[in-house]
Amino acid sequence: MTHRIVAALTAGWLAAAGLPAQTLRIAGWGSYEGVTGSDDWSTTGAQLTFVSGRGHTAWVAGEFLGRFGATDATERLGGVLHPTPRWWITVEAGTAARPAFMPRNTWEVDVTALVKPRASLGLGYRRWNYGVGPVDIVIPHITVSTRAVSWDLRVFVSRNPSQRTDAAFSLRATAPLARRAEAWALGAAGRESYLVGTAPAAQARSLETLTGGAGLRYNAGGGFTLAIDAEVVRSRPVLSRRGARVGVYRQF
Repeated sequence: MTHRIVAALTAGWLAAAGLPAQTLRIAGWGSYEGVTGSDDWSTTGAQLTFVSGRGHTAWVAGEFLGRFGATDATERLGGVLHPTPRWWITVEAGTAARPAFMPRNTWEVDVTALVKPRASLGLGYRRWNYGVGPVDIVIPHITVSTRAVSWDLRVFVSRNPSQRTDAAFSLRATAPLARRAEAWALGAAGRESYLVGTAPAAQARSLETLTGGAGLRYNAGGGFTLAIDAEVVRSRPVLSRRGARVGVYRQF
């Protein structure tokens, strides 16, 4: 049933976007994280994105993941619709093939408005349906850009199956380094909900996290963009980790 709903959602989105697309983007990425006291985590993924002449967007993505000594595969379908030039709505849905440590399915919707020429304000809602119960996350966010730096502030208020309400925030700054390169840095802190372990013994737990990350994007020409990111997460009582991600993007 979930697959049929997701397929119908994407078909409607593609029609609304007025495809065939005027722009096609292909992305591929891989990441590796060393985890304290647990098996290391790995991710390999790809995404195909269509962009219409009016800015409407639709995508399909898939990932293979390794966690806690087990593996899983996920699929995601989503899109962005612009009802007006100052408003945009983002919707995404996904499922897992063997949800031992991933949600069985995920849903997300975000509504964002341009409130000033260089500032936007939005509100998102995310739901992760784990086998042990759902995690609901509300995400207010604001983005402000200057000529030198773009700032993105997000607050995450989550409710997990233990009936605990957690809160965390992240602040990301992005700045151009040269004509073809830009860099970003991120800091985040708070209590967040994670699924620890694999089914049937997995538990949704609230963890105290402190995160630092940085990355670089380089336009290599010919429609190619290269990306490398690094992140360190100090998490208590478990799942502290550090790792890197490499991505390649091509626009046609």
